[in-house]
Amino acid sequence: MNRIGDDIKLQVWDLPTRIFHWCLVLAVGTGWATGGDDSQLWFAVHRAAGYTVLALLIFRLIWGIAGTRHARFSEFVRPWSVVRHYTKQLMTLRPPHSVGHNPLGGWMIVLLLVILVATDTAGLFTAVTRNGIETAGPLAHYISPELARALRQLHETFFNILLVLVCIHVAGVVTDILLTRDNLIAAMITGYKSARGRANAEPAGPAGPVPVIAAILAIAVGVAAVVIITSL
Repeated sequence: MNRIGDDIKLQVWDLPTRIFHWCLVLAVGTGWATGGDDSQLWFAVHRAAGYTVLALLIFRLIWGIAGTRHARFSEFVRPWSVVRHYTKQLMTLRPPHSVGHNPLGGWMIVLLLVILVATDTAGLFTAVTRNGIETAGPLAHYISPELARALRQLHETFFNILLVLVCIHVAGVVTDILLTRDNLIAAMITGYKSARGRANAEPAGPAGPVPVIAAILAIAVGVAAVVIITSL
């Protein structure tokens, strides 16, 4: 917890979570920018972006269990009764402050992760012909060419759904900033939120060396999984 002027800042997002978030934004953005290009070079970049997303997703799934307080799924995946109560408050334009993800935002994170997993998984089996040359995901040879080409369509459909969810997510962040005056973007950069309006909130800093070890192991597992998949 830091005091800046008359305000108290709570550490909410740990460094691994923040690095994950912005690396995922960069990787997904790269995948979107290179997905429709017929160049073999750009397809290679697109594929590398997909591998990066896969490693990041594996890391986040592990970090959702082993990470610091507000990175854990158990902290931000709230029951329906809590989500419903929060939604009613949101409809009055007076949502309460949330230290980590608000109840709606927590479920949006889960939905985004699910769609990202579906998109990336379909991409691993995808085959596409570009300028008369067929390129494919690392697992496409395990299925029929017809199914591999069909999965390309599914891969694109999932990605389009992802884009819609990203727009909703961004709109939710902007809405939260306007209604609660919490600068969520700055918080995901610095890791800190203002303590105003949440006097009973607990800071969520790393608890000793265990989260650091867990972060290293989670990254290693993600990278190892990608290496194994791409070598099959």
